[in-house]
Amino acid sequence: MIQSVHFKNFRCLRSVTLKLAPLTVLVGPNSSGKTSVLEGLKPRSGIESSDFWKLNPDQELQIIWAYTDGSAGFYQRFPNSGHSLDVRHTLQSLALDLKALRKENVLASAQQLSPTGDNLTNVFASLSRQQQAAVAKELCRLVPMFSDVDLEPTSKGQLRLRFQDRWNPDLWFAPSQVSDGTMLVLAFLVLQYQNPSPDILTIEEPERALHPYLLDELIQFLRKMTTGEIGKKPVQVVLATHSAELLEYVRPEEVRFLTRSSEDGSVQVNEAPTDTTNWQQVYKEYRESLGSIWLSGSVGGVPGR
Repeated sequence: MIQSVHFKNFRCLRSVTLKLAPLTVLVGPNSSGKTSVLEGLKPRSGIESSDFWKLNPDQELQIIWAYTDGSAGFYQRFPNSGHSLDVRHTLQSLALDLKALRKENVLASAQQLSPTGDNLTNVFASLSRQQQAAVAKELCRLVPMFSDVDLEPTSKGQLRLRFQDRWNPDLWFAPSQVSDGTMLVLAFLVLQYQNPSPDILTIEEPERALHPYLLDELIQFLRKMTTGEIGKKPVQVVLATHSAELLEYVRPEEVRFLTRSSEDGSVQVNEAPTDTTNWQQVYKEYRESLGSIWLSGSVGGVPGR
């Protein structure tokens, strides 16, 4: 796993070090640098002029990783004359699109969910029957309006998902007829069976369309992925959000608050000072509501504060 990553002159990350936990939540308003961090975590074979700080390519750009095994010197560096690459992690990046999740697929093997989720049908179809049954059972526990998930052919070799009504076994719903949250939950559940599993999984705005109960379940699910309790191996997870509600279900030490400097616009990263007496008092005063503390502006990352 990655212990920390240092960015120099990468997009809005002028000079900042980000510490990573097994589960890390990047929180901040729009344009606070969350997506830039996620992009910077990706192993890269090259960069564009737009990747440089202030769009100026006449400067050194570095992305340096430190791994939890204590190794140093694993880095990716792009000076003007070229680049060097020494990266030892694989990364899967998800920015799930609700329309894409509902797409029919031409039948093909798919062992890993695509960035938008447009191959969800094929990923589910590629699971073993035991894995499909396990996913369906868990989905129906979390969304109890359904009693099963299955596949059906449509036309020209295409497949689509279908969802069985809990009260009428003869009634099946197409993806267009079920909620956004149902589709997102299904996409998250198949992640545990991907082959190969990535070393790092990043997800943008995982909270969209999810009921607070499902947000809690999602965080517990992802935390199990980080420990290897589910899935093929432990997977480090990084989430990007601007949802105060999601913060209610994570631990203070897992959160990184992103804000932009008023002087030059560079990203600044703050952590909750959980080892201080003042923090413990504030945390208690806000009834251990991390979302409320964030919205108060006391830890940064709130527009205009």
